[in-house]
Amino acid sequence: MTKRKPTANRPEAQEKPANPPDPQEATHKILAEDLHQKVTTLTETNRQLKRKIFDLYTIFEISRNFNSVLNYQQLLDTFILTSLAQVGSSKAAVFLRRDRTSDQLQLVKQRGSGPFPDENCCFKIESDLGRHLAGLNRPVRTSDIAGDMADDDEAAIIRIFHPGLIVPLIYQSGLRGVFCITDKMAGREFASDDVEFLSILGNQISVAIENARLYESEKAAAQQLRSAQEQLVQAERLAALGEMSAKVAHEVNNPLGIVKNYLLLVHRSLAGNEEAGNYLKIAGEEIDRIAGIVRELLDFHRPQPIKLVPLSVTQVLDDVLRLMDRKLENANIELTRDYHGECPMVKASPENLKQVFLNLIINGVDAMQPDGGTLS
Repeated sequence: MTKRKPTANRPEAQEKPANPPDPQEATHKILAEDLHQKVTTLTETNRQLKRKIFDLYTIFEISRNFNSVLNYQQLLDTFILTSLAQVGSSKAAVFLRRDRTSDQLQLVKQRGSGPFPDENCCFKIESDLGRHLAGLNRPVRTSDIAGDMADDDEAAIIRIFHPGLIVPLIYQSGLRGVFCITDKMAGREFASDDVEFLSILGNQISVAIENARLYESEKAAAQQLRSAQEQLVQAERLAALGEMSAKVAHEVNNPLGIVKNYLLLVHRSLAGNEEAGNYLKIAGEEIDRIAGIVRELLDFHRPQPIKLVPLSVTQVLDDVLRLMDRKLENANIELTRDYHGECPMVKASPENLKQVFLNLIINGVDAMQPDGGTLS
């Protein structure tokens, strides 16, 4: 019987070693990963470049619109709405100086829902935070503002707009305002693109705001100048009218004196006729009133202080009503008097008060024409 030789040591029975890694394949894999990373980076860079181009174009168009808007309130509305739409937020506010000498930046325009600071809360140009924003000259996140940098009012405002951005509005190296924006849509954080966009837009709106304020100041100054010119023209007209009034008064005074003298003669000749005497008395009083009006024309040219004397208002009113008796009768107007008790004496100008009552009665008579009525 023939013995079999053991096969354990036979070469064909040993395991074949694994194939060594292909250096070329490993290199291809590394190159593919590197290429993928570069494509991803280029894609992101391309996206950011497109965003920057879009932002720059948007800012260019907005700046052109800003420069064409000289209405202050409309300008602020456009700025806030544009900022909200561009960065995807829903709440913002602008703080500006109320006047050129103020150190406080108060809330002047807001958009969105939720709480806003009251009018007493404000930023200060010369505060630690104000100087920090002026030196920074770019938007800063509310979370990056040191707690001891803001005073109580400023800290209260920052809490309302947290998390958000505080955008300084700089003009000629000085802080002229602050723009606060928050409530990013979908709870996202403000990206670097948002910060860059608001930084550029903040610089543009600062110039536009100063231009709009300057325009409003010039418009107000022009209006004051026009008003002063109108007052000057009116003063010249009044001066000319005063000179003419003086001439008219001088010409009227002479015939009035003659008429009054003849009335006195008639009154003496009718000494026994009481009714005629009353009529002559009324005529004489009215001549005196005309003379008083003439004196007023002279006083208009040479103003005199009004003399106030104690008088009875009801007595003055009765004198006017006696003068108007015939006119009221002809206009079919019934007159009723209702004097409550004893009217106290007052200090007034008799002629001026008589003119007031006369004007009121004449207006009442005219209002009841042509049917007449009752004058109380």
